[in-house]
Amino acid sequence: MKNIPLQVNIEGQTSFVDTDWLAIMATLKKRGLEQDELMCVYLELTSGMRVTTRGLSLAKQSQSMELQGLIREPKFSARDYAGMISA
Repeated sequence: MKNIPLQVNIEGQTSFVDTDWLAIMATLKKRGLEQDELMCVYLELTSGMRVTTRGLSLAKQSQSMELQGLIREPKFSARDYAGMISA
């Protein structure tokens, strides 16, 4: 398991704390989660899901608020471009 940045909320509160997986993993171990349960939580977080367990709501922090990869400039070859002009 790699360390990932997380946003954590204690259930019943409105504030969030920025932390990382290694710190939360230690906390969850103290709260009784076994290794296989920790692996399930980690996999759900890395897939982008929000996870609630042992009184904590966890979410993976996005590295950037930009929509990289979703909004991009179209790329055309010279041949495609010539075909668009003649059409």
